[in-house]
Amino acid sequence: MSTMNTTGAAAGGIGAVALGLVCLFFQIGKWKGGDPTPKIHFFAGVALAALLFLGGGILGVMGGTAAALGDGMGRFALEGATGAVAAAGSRPPMTGGEKVGVSGAIAGLCLLALYLGLIKSGRYDLKSPLIRGALVGVWLGASAGLIGMALGLIRTSGNTVGDILIRTI
Repeated sequence: MSTMNTTGAAAGGIGAVALGLVCLFFQIGKWKGGDPTPKIHFFAGVALAALLFLGGGILGVMGGTAAALGDGMGRFALEGATGAVAAAGSRPPMTGGEKVGVSGAIAGLCLLALYLGLIKSGRYDLKSPLIRGALVGVWLGASAGLIGMALGLIRTSGNTVGDILIRTI
């Protein structure tokens, strides 16, 4: 029986990390293949994951469910492809910055509303990169590795942007 015991894989679940990496590399392949959609829309999806789907509340429950589903699917794919059991050990606490506050959630909801408006007004080409970005953010964001720390910076920035939005209106 083969086991993997790295901190990043253990925190997000090895299956979720595997799926997140596959989805990320799929998106990179689309960009390298000439996908004209600007990269900002993918990264907006990652920001949505950091601000809305990795926190608490109903959206956090949805994000946690997506992460658990991704972990299960990824483990199944890894075990089916390699024949080895994909165990990751215990899960350390999530790292990387502060938790999303009310102001960060408001910034996330504003970003979500912006993209819903764009997509509903005919920019259907933005839907796929936004969803892929959110999935990569959820699947890789719960890890205690580099991506988890980067999403911590997004949460901190989202809180700051939300504070600015609240105080200027």
